[in-house]
Amino acid sequence: MIMKIKLFVQWFAEWFVFITTGTLIICAVNFTFFSERETLPKATLSHILICSFLTAAITAAFSLIEPLKKRSWIICFLLHIVCLDVTMIGCGLLFGWIDKHFDMIQMCLSVAGVYMFVVTIYYILDKHHAEKMNISLRKRYQDEDDLTGGPYN
Repeated sequence: MIMKIKLFVQWFAEWFVFITTGTLIICAVNFTFFSERETLPKATLSHILICSFLTAAITAAFSLIEPLKKRSWIICFLLHIVCLDVTMIGCGLLFGWIDKHFDMIQMCLSVAGVYMFVVTIYYILDKHHAEKMNISLRKRYQDEDDLTGGPYN
């Protein structure tokens, strides 16, 4: 149980940073192209942090689920997306970001954009980490083979 809590906290911290960055990028794009205001309201930055906190907690919780079958994975993925959309639409309504039907669609598209950004970054970093581990393992076993005269001696 302690290991799961430790893993949740680690994943939460990682997802929070990635999601906050992605959300800031999407907000900058949305504000630049779809807003009539000249400046970003001061409260928006704290609202972004609240949204990132909530969606990072949801994502970290879903990361702990280990689906057994491909079908379960698809259901978890869809449920995760729905939870993120509902959370962000709820926050959007609460913070006054959404006031018409079009805004809800735009929010869902923004969530999809942040999701794709975060998953891509996470994949790249995970792949790099795995490559470094493989190199270290190869080096370690090569060193052992050199000491013992090779695996076939």
